[in-house]
Amino acid sequence: MFKAPWGGAAVSPYPVFSLDNNQDIWLVDPFKFLDEMLALPKIPAADASTESGLRILTSHVDGDGFPSRSWFKGSPLVSEVLYNEVFSKIEIPHTVSVIEGETSPEGLYKDASPKLEALARKIFELPNVEVASHTYSHPFSWNIKSNMRKLVYGEFLPIPGYKEVDYDREVSGSINYINSRLCPPDKKVKVFLWSGNACPSPEAIEKVEKQGIVNVNGGNTIVLKGMDSLTNVSPVVYWTKKGVQVYAPMLNENVYTNEWTEHFDGFGRATESFDLTGHPRRLKSIAIYYHMYSGTYPSSLKALKSLYDYALSQDVTPMYLSEFAQRARTLYETGLGKNLDGSWRITSTGIRSLRVPAQFGIPVSSDIPGYNACEDGNYIILNKKHNTIHFAKEREDRVMLKSANGIVNKWVQNGNRIEFNIQSYIPLKLELWTKNKCQMVSSSEFESRVDNQVSIYQTKEKGSISGVLICN
Repeated sequence: MFKAPWGGAAVSPYPVFSLDNNQDIWLVDPFKFLDEMLALPKIPAADASTESGLRILTSHVDGDGFPSRSWFKGSPLVSEVLYNEVFSKIEIPHTVSVIEGETSPEGLYKDASPKLEALARKIFELPNVEVASHTYSHPFSWNIKSNMRKLVYGEFLPIPGYKEVDYDREVSGSINYINSRLCPPDKKVKVFLWSGNACPSPEAIEKVEKQGIVNVNGGNTIVLKGMDSLTNVSPVVYWTKKGVQVYAPMLNENVYTNEWTEHFDGFGRATESFDLTGHPRRLKSIAIYYHMYSGTYPSSLKALKSLYDYALSQDVTPMYLSEFAQRARTLYETGLGKNLDGSWRITSTGIRSLRVPAQFGIPVSSDIPGYNACEDGNYIILNKKHNTIHFAKEREDRVMLKSANGIVNKWVQNGNRIEFNIQSYIPLKLELWTKNKCQMVSSSEFESRVDNQVSIYQTKEKGSISGVLICN
């Protein structure tokens, strides 16, 4: 490894080391390597892992196995097990999908369809469930090239009369079916979840974009103890000229269980991925992503529940998958510019978080609600499209938001008065950088305390919460 005026290099075979477990790892930390060799100036970074200063938490379910029977007493449907044990009990946002070919009366299980559709409606009626489509026939391949129109696409469900994959039927057809037959009056499909290899062509992505909804899945992020190479961390999105695919932040239980053939409690190890992609650098949000068949065994359900327990023991901001995807898909649209006075001009079409090196100092701009200090820098909270951010060596006397476990819809500061509205899917907790305790005026009842110049406000309520903070 050497450095030169033009940059530097790590020459093969030095950078790669083979372990006894058949894993090849980099010996070079790519973050430190690029910083040292290229000697690039530090700049802010648009971030899709964080909201309101805390790590984002999402949960989404591919519909595979919806009609399957579980190994619990009475052999209930796995989807019924998840309804009873997860969706209705763990009151955070869940994005849940079905495969039309598994639930429809024209699909594989005509006789069972009435019960399956009734259960799907019951799940979608839950106030904390967002509706998604997981296709019509679950194609393995999503390449729409005209010279590949035979069954090179891979396997798909053997639905009667369906001889060849029709991508319009898979996308718009399945969405229309769910909207018309399964959704309650106040809901529509918000997300399309790719099936199979989840590697859609730009043309396939465009078909979803035209439906006005986001598309998610794909990516292969799994980082475990003994398999912690950063090469196992996928990007946030796949950008094409025809649309943007948002990758699932984490892999699902299929990988942890050897394609659902053994170690059915293996998904519990996903906490290792959550931890290793959060420390010492926050590379990903926390995402609990699985299939309906995780409700099959007592061991698999226990593993799944352990992930929720872990995630909710962390400082997180839960949100629906569509809300995360709306942010993530705009990652490359974020504009950064440095002004002559040293301040930064930030333009965001969706990203709500900006990571800056701690050496920049304390962000003091009135354009932003605040920031949180984390291991890998300061995470600035954005809630405007245009922001000018200044930095100082010390924190101002002005009260700033340190973190909130909800989405900041409004944060208007006028002197010592702050008006706010925050959408929180769990009981709201606010932390403020302030030397003095503020008075909270709100229809919600808050408890407060001060801990080392941080004022903490908590309520047992969730939802859209408004209030006024009056700080001396």
